[in-house]
Amino acid sequence: MALPTSPGETRALDAELAADGLKASTRQKVHIVFRSVVRLAVGAGMLAAVPAFPRIPRVGRKMVRPFHRDDLDAILVKAAPQARLAFALAAFAGLRAGEVRGLRWSDLDLKSNTLTVRRALTRGEATTPKSGDQRVIPIAGPLRLLLEAADSSRSSPWASVAITALGKSWGESGLNQAFKRAQRRAGRSGLCFHDLRHFFVTELFRKGIGAPTVQRLAGHAELSTTQRYADMTANDLRAAIALLGNGEATGEESN
Repeated sequence: MALPTSPGETRALDAELAADGLKASTRQKVHIVFRSVVRLAVGAGMLAAVPAFPRIPRVGRKMVRPFHRDDLDAILVKAAPQARLAFALAAFAGLRAGEVRGLRWSDLDLKSNTLTVRRALTRGEATTPKSGDQRVIPIAGPLRLLLEAADSSRSSPWASVAITALGKSWGESGLNQAFKRAQRRAGRSGLCFHDLRHFFVTELFRKGIGAPTVQRLAGHAELSTTQRYADMTANDLRAAIALLGNGEATGEESN
């Protein structure tokens, strides 16, 4: 493929990337790398000058989609037992998919009722959690019941906590596929496995927990990431505004 050297050719490249289904964030990275290559080519004398590039595709701020407890309960009821435990780790402890795959029984202390997120498992490779730090999370009641039920069948302290029906670790797409199956059975749609973690964070805010505490529990490196979840859903906003009219004076004289 020839190197695009004009705004029109660059826009055509972006159109091709979009037609291939690449998201704006991915296309943005392609454009950034491409521009770096062009500047190197100019510096090496391979191009006369840096062309006038069009604007890099903008990446909008993602909205946290509403996910409430009744949705969660309906999905958990329809989930297979092994998948239910994985879902609960995300919904009641805020674990990311890689952290669910990386959790070992040795990371749990049922006596102190805590679990420690030490690693994430991505494409078979163990890495640190996304924030780079370990975190300790108290075990919520619904999650503890599922952990106690699974504890009796664990093979060793170093075995994975969340496993498939075949006793194997979940693959990269397995958790999301299992979630979508349970979601369909529950009559829900439009959600993905990561929305379970969204539920964890937004539910903490709904219960009045402060942002710094939520940040620590969720393992967000930046408080600004946590604060995004503080944006309440449309239903929560309407409920809040409705409270303004409950018995308060309007400032108008009554007849």
